Amino acid sequence: MLSRTQWAAHMLGVRAPAGEADEPGLILIQIDGLSRTQFEKALHNGRFPFLNRLIRKQHFTTETFYSGLPSSTPAVQAELFFGVKTAVPSFQFFRRSSGRDLRMYEASAAAEIEDELREKCPHPLLEDAHSYSNIYRAGSAHSRYCSEDMAAAELYRRLHLFKSLVLCVVYAPKMLRILILCVIEFGIAILDAIKGLFEREEFFNEIAFVPARVAVCVLLREAIRFRVLLDIERGVQVIHANFLGYDEQAHRRGPDSAFAHWTLKGIDDAVRDIYRSAVRSGYRDYELMVYSDHGQERVVPYVRKSGREIDVVLQEVFSHGSLAGYPVWIRKMPDIVGSSLDRIRSLFGLKSKGSVETLPDPDNQIVVTAMGPVGHLYFPIQPDAGEMDYYALAMVKEMGIPLVVFRGRQGRFWACNSRGKWLLPDDRAEVFGVNHPFLNEVSEDFVRLCEHRDAGDMVISGWDPDGALVTFPLENGAHAGPGSEETRGFLLIPDRIRRWHLAHLAATRTRVRPDDLRQIVRHYLGRDGEREEFSAEWQGKEEMCLGVMTYNIHSCVGMDGKLRPERVARVINHCDPDIVAVQEVDCHRFRSKGHDQAQLIADHLRMHHVFQAMFEEERERYGIAIFSKFPLQVIKTGHLTVAAGLREARGAIWVKVLTGDGRVVHFINTHFGLGREERRLQAEELFSSNWLGGIPADEPVILCGDFNSGPASKVFKFMRSRMRDAQEALGGGKPIPTFSSIRPLLRIDHVFLSHHFVVRSVDVPRTSTSAVASDHLPICVELALPPKS
Repeated sequence: MLSRTQWAAHMLGVRAPAGEADEPGLILIQIDGLSRTQFEKALHNGRFPFLNRLIRKQHFTTETFYSGLPSSTPAVQAELFFGVKTAVPSFQFFRRSSGRDLRMYEASAAAEIEDELREKCPHPLLEDAHSYSNIYRAGSAHSRYCSEDMAAAELYRRLHLFKSLVLCVVYAPKMLRILILCVIEFGIAILDAIKGLFEREEFFNEIAFVPARVAVCVLLREAIRFRVLLDIERGVQVIHANFLGYDEQAHRRGPDSAFAHWTLKGIDDAVRDIYRSAVRSGYRDYELMVYSDHGQERVVPYVRKSGREIDVVLQEVFSHGSLAGYPVWIRKMPDIVGSSLDRIRSLFGLKSKGSVETLPDPDNQIVVTAMGPVGHLYFPIQPDAGEMDYYALAMVKEMGIPLVVFRGRQGRFWACNSRGKWLLPDDRAEVFGVNHPFLNEVSEDFVRLCEHRDAGDMVISGWDPDGALVTFPLENGAHAGPGSEETRGFLLIPDRIRRWHLAHLAATRTRVRPDDLRQIVRHYLGRDGEREEFSAEWQGKEEMCLGVMTYNIHSCVGMDGKLRPERVARVINHCDPDIVAVQEVDCHRFRSKGHDQAQLIADHLRMHHVFQAMFEEERERYGIAIFSKFPLQVIKTGHLTVAAGLREARGAIWVKVLTGDGRVVHFINTHFGLGREERRLQAEELFSSNWLGGIPADEPVILCGDFNSGPASKVFKFMRSRMRDAQEALGGGKPIPTFSSIRPLLRIDHVFLSHHFVVRSVDVPRTSTSAVASDHLPICVELALPPKS
């Protein structure tokens, strides 16, 4: 029976592609503004029940995501999509070259910056992807609700009344659910507004925010959910979607508020639907990553702290010296907390209520941009060094601005705060706090921010490591600055992708920044142009980690009777092993359409491989193979027993892997016969001096295969007396059977190890794909090899 999404896709003319895609798919979900601290709090309080299950049961791991500076979506997405750090100096800034005041949620501003980014990076991360509710389109083939999409002409061009009507008819139950959610959200918003009145917010601002809140927290979320589900039905390879509801609520009520956390359950439901749809996709093998681009800090608006607006204070500061007589120009904040209505109006292509018609005059005015906890001051003339010192100290000591940074002699940057005057990045601990989790990175990024061509002559910040954080508009939660919470997001990443990240990106650090995530995504999608050869990465490590897999692939014929080498490759790719032993591999056989299955799978995996035939008749061959991310040195291939009567010939492949620290790992793949006596002979031959018995005792050995022997058999006990069974060596749980894949009852596929290895984990992945791809399930073992003494 077709799902509602499939019905809607059918009515809208969307057709699922035929067959299966060779390339893997990726869905990136951004939860805007949610710090790792608040993410973990939400997990603990039950606001993320589905994500919590992914972490506990589906082998997902939480990593720390460092945003870089400014800690805001335009900068983070520029680094993630284009590989450009600090692409903008803040969310709002003044561009001297054009005389324009840019806000990055405006379509024209986003388009202008993206054009510059495309010159630096002609092939952005989302090229040919689908993109939703982002700042940049980033080369996407299809985008909705991005800043550039919200120009009025673009909205009109994309309006399809017939499709909208069809969608409402087909999705009537869903529309009813959305209506109910809107009513619930509206009621909660009214309660929130009443609460705001007691906190001395303005009455009309509170009421005006109610429909805007419903639009972002429910309508936009549900629209994104539906479009992503439709994209999965289409088989789109890469999808990036940004959920904004929490960030808007956190700006208004604070990042730790109950009202902000209320929005997370709806986001969790949307992620659940997307994940389940991706798992059910018969066309493409999808992976899911969930991340937050930055966090938010609980802040105090400057006007509440000082009792005066920031432009009034600055006018007083600059009433002395060479800047005396120059008026301060500032684009007033919209008339609600955190400028939420202004951002939401932009989402629907409407003119900002708080916008002004007059442009700043940088030759005759001091231009100030301060949308958030970071502000820029642009001077019509350049004061001398003594005046810059005076202005900075006056702002800090007399006007209560926590941090002021400016360029001094020899191009060095000075930072003034309540503790004194400091040089960046040298005195980073005095400026950002000795306990800042990203002290070195923040100091370097802050200097890069101040060096940006569109940065002000002075940069003001609300960051104070020892006091309350300050923001310049009216808001209770803020980001863009160097704070320990606003720069600390999270990344929820599948373990198999994380293994590569740990091997390549996190050897000496404990966080992922946007450019790191960009590399991870490009590598997963096969766009880095490099074969996965990691042996050099082991040099200097405390221990070598090795992912090993053994898998009887049943000639790539699944339990559904379909011949699908690509499906087998997807099962292997899902586990991300370093070395794979496979059995029952066809080569040029009529029954398998003449394919060289080992070559096909190796091409999909981008691995080295070696194949050994156990049966050969003219061009048709049948046997075993090894795939490896490392170059292989074949030591021996051959038969353990020859064919006799109805018995097939059985054999093994023995290869060497050379590690980065000069050690050798011996890897043997075999497939034993069906008869009890022949299995005994095969085991004895395998452990003779012709094979394993000839390997020096100080060299590590891994033996894998389908042994057709259970733990109670004499053959298994014989081998276990000489090597360790990986499943038993792990301990702490019952060994997992591998045959058959539909209802696994027998444990006949094994990984045996020499004493050199430590078993970190064992997994027998039983996904919807692995359960049908072969009559066996694969067994995946994570090993560690301690360093040489």
